[in-house]
Amino acid sequence: MPRSALLLTLLVSTVAFTRVDAQNRTISGRVFDRATNQGVSAATIQVVGGLQATQVNEQGQFRLNVPDTAVLLNVRALGYRRIQTRVAIGQNTVEIGMEREAIQLNEVVVTGAATTQERRNVATAVSTVAAEELAKVPAASLENALQGKVVGASIQMNSGAPGGGGQIQIRGPTSILGNGEPLYVVDGVIISNKAFSAGINAVSRAAGAAAQSTQDNAVNRLADLSENEIESVQVLKSAAASAIYGSMATNGVVLITTKRGHQGAAQFNLTQRLGTNQAMRLLGSRHFTNATLADVVGATQANAYCPTDPCPYFDYQKELYGQTGLAYETSLSLTGGSEATKYFVSGNDKGDPGTMINTSARRQSLRLNVDQAFGSKWTANASASIYRSTTARGISNNDNTFTSPIYAFGYTPAVVDLRQTQNGHPIDNLLLASLFGTGSNPFQTIAAVKNSEDVWRQLGGAQLRFNAYSSQAQTLTFSATGGFDRFDSDGETYSPNYLQFEPDDGLPGTAVQAEALSRQYNGQLNGIHTFTPNDVRFLGWLTTLTTAGGLQYEDRALNQYSVTARGLFPNVGDINQGTPTLDMTKTLVRNEAVYLSEEVLGFNERLSLSGRVRAERSSVNGDRSKFFYWPAVSAAYRFVNLLPHADEIKLRAAFGVSGNQPNYGNRDLVLAPNGLIDGRNAIATPSTIGNPNIQPEKMHEHEYGIDASFFDARAGLEASYYIRSITDLLLTAPLAPTTGFVNAIINGGEMSTKGVELAVNILPIRNTKFTWTSRTQFSTLKQRIVSLPPTVADFVTGSSGFGAQYGRGRIARGYQTTLIWGNLTHADGSVVDTVLADANPKFTMSFSNDFQWGNFSLSSLLDWRKGGFVSDMTNNLFDEGGNSWDYDKPSPDPTKTLGDYRYSTWNAGRRASVYIQDGGFVKLREITLSYRLSPTLASRFVGHARDVRFDLSGRNLYYWTKYWSFDPEVSNFGNQNIDRFVDLAPFPPYRSFFFGVNVGF
Repeated sequence: MPRSALLLTLLVSTVAFTRVDAQNRTISGRVFDRATNQGVSAATIQVVGGLQATQVNEQGQFRLNVPDTAVLLNVRALGYRRIQTRVAIGQNTVEIGMEREAIQLNEVVVTGAATTQERRNVATAVSTVAAEELAKVPAASLENALQGKVVGASIQMNSGAPGGGGQIQIRGPTSILGNGEPLYVVDGVIISNKAFSAGINAVSRAAGAAAQSTQDNAVNRLADLSENEIESVQVLKSAAASAIYGSMATNGVVLITTKRGHQGAAQFNLTQRLGTNQAMRLLGSRHFTNATLADVVGATQANAYCPTDPCPYFDYQKELYGQTGLAYETSLSLTGGSEATKYFVSGNDKGDPGTMINTSARRQSLRLNVDQAFGSKWTANASASIYRSTTARGISNNDNTFTSPIYAFGYTPAVVDLRQTQNGHPIDNLLLASLFGTGSNPFQTIAAVKNSEDVWRQLGGAQLRFNAYSSQAQTLTFSATGGFDRFDSDGETYSPNYLQFEPDDGLPGTAVQAEALSRQYNGQLNGIHTFTPNDVRFLGWLTTLTTAGGLQYEDRALNQYSVTARGLFPNVGDINQGTPTLDMTKTLVRNEAVYLSEEVLGFNERLSLSGRVRAERSSVNGDRSKFFYWPAVSAAYRFVNLLPHADEIKLRAAFGVSGNQPNYGNRDLVLAPNGLIDGRNAIATPSTIGNPNIQPEKMHEHEYGIDASFFDARAGLEASYYIRSITDLLLTAPLAPTTGFVNAIINGGEMSTKGVELAVNILPIRNTKFTWTSRTQFSTLKQRIVSLPPTVADFVTGSSGFGAQYGRGRIARGYQTTLIWGNLTHADGSVVDTVLADANPKFTMSFSNDFQWGNFSLSSLLDWRKGGFVSDMTNNLFDEGGNSWDYDKPSPDPTKTLGDYRYSTWNAGRRASVYIQDGGFVKLREITLSYRLSPTLASRFVGHARDVRFDLSGRNLYYWTKYWSFDPEVSNFGNQNIDRFVDLAPFPPYRSFFFGVNVGF
């Protein structure tokens, strides 16, 4: 029986046979917004000094069993000021009004492996995005939904292909050769965010025709998650906050919490959204006359295709990327339970038709969360989910066969209708063939080539908690937590042998079968002791002392392979029918750790002190038995009513050390394949050898900040300044030829980062008729290489573009890692490789506003990036082919002619600077208009409905930029640490429009 099914069976059995101790009375009530009188969803209610707790439903209603004495209820909800309400003896109903606050001081933040604190006491910078912010507008993936909402995080989608494919970088690059992604944790379970190629590079022959490559922008697995099942996302940015995850945390930690059940009658929610996706910005191409066409293809071809002026014009991009099929999203949820048993069940089905012909994506998910109490001592919770994601992403980005449509359009004059058919297939692109001796017709290629991925994923976790001792002053709790993440990725690529480009390699017809099997497990045992003294000896200075410690284990394994077959028979896509080649990778990493943490709240919760240390060893380290230590300390003090109109001002400081593990195999001397000799597989020594002394990269970070609330929680400020030093970088060092090897992986050097993050939250209007909430975020950072080992010279980064003539990345002592280097021609004609621009923006800002007027609400999100240059090789393609829409316009430099430099890279590649373009922009990321029916109208609209809401929403509606190509937020090489500035024939971005109906029963 599968583990997820066994887990669910045990849970159901446990629930069925569990008897819960009776309580003395039940109170019911409603939590509402004082300004609008509407229910506050997702509010939590807890008995102060007791274990009883519950969560309200969508209307803010709740039921809670409490002792038959006077009790004090602690009520909190994200975005609202915390409130405490006393319920007298014999009182069975209560109405609790809450007021919005600009800064979320009462939010619960994860501070340790098994501990939490309210944000008002936390001494590190943590960003939180709530469920309502994530699900306002349908998104391709979670990264897409988070754009513009996490201060200090650079979040971008790599292309507009359906199904997602994005990257999150927190506080800049943290490694050169190591992992550059944050750690993702769902309900305590560490999950994988790997991306796997379906093998399209075997067709496009980018990256040497290797089936596994980063140049086809595969979908990373964060796209499997449904935003509708998520309660909140917390982003731990500083080393002091993320050090609880040790050597996996240099890039930050993204904690994802899913929705849980609440006490009360079963409630059912249905959300149905219908919409469309539209290509956001298409470039078009040059309009020719007979004379200008002759300059590109010669007089004979020009006369054949353009006998009269002007030449015919066919908008290839509009035809290929002009699809506007129906997009949909259906979400269902069921939640309810008793005091002992609470459940949440959800299902989601989301379909996105691609804007390009023959592309699409679909995501389906099912989740069950159960919380169970066994008397007053034991509690358990469990989560189980299953996902299926299917994508057909077509072809985009770099290629060497003209199969990538934008690449082919760059060199194909738009004077022939390429949609014409011959023998049932679109015609060959003879214009391209006349120029290069080969070519492809994108309409033919995209209609015939299969590039698909089918992923099944199971994600589950459970926690058992035992309240060993509880008194008025002390509690001792033990917990055991464990979980798994398992998925199978099935990728298929097939290119028929009749396509125009297929015979070029002498083996027409290509098929790839790409499989990836990922397994991740993690677990921990925790002990938590809380001391809340009521002894006069402490004179009130000690409020709470929390001590926690435990053991942790993590295991992740990946088995990935691809089989490429060439020379296939017509219409046969089976890999066993051609000449096969095999590529395979297997990895297994195990981590073991122990930790200890101490958290102190004193002086009526005004002083907060914390310290923790994690000792960890890993199988990827050179010495697998050696423990590395990851400490963190932090302190904060709250000044209450210190200044006029200042509710409170919190000063905080933190220091922490986190790490980045070596890559799998860096420690080992691995034999390399050497082809076939006499029909037998041969092996040889590799060019790069392992290092038995390899160890994690280390990041030391100081963070200083201020959080403040003003004017009765009508305004809030969050500000942070950080200084990072990353040492023991993973680097490649050359070896003496006498060793028989070329390079070795070593630790060495130092990289530093300094940055500022600001967030201002304002409630300009807050009354019973109209509420306006506004948030502004600002961040900026600078990073440079402080030093490199003497044996390592300044070097060009591994996948840094396509040469100095187009701009590339370089790691150089004293220089920023985000600089773009490239050829620059001096007045004397000499060419030098020098710094041209910085891919890192000067700053980023976002502006979000939420308005509520009666039953209407309107929200918007605007994103601004100042600067940040991009290597616009898409522009270069069209210029080289003489097909740019602005080709006939005057040169941007009046002292030069077109032939002097703008279009010269086709011949000489002398000057890169013209294609290094400002990637700054202002984007309207989201906008949503909602209307909620009154309860009376809701019940009339749908029988017995308790809540009905209508939404009109849009994503990526418009953007303002001087950038020439489709979108400055693009990365040809997918998820990279450094080289995220190359734009080469991407899948164009798109905008979305949706109409939605949400009905609750």
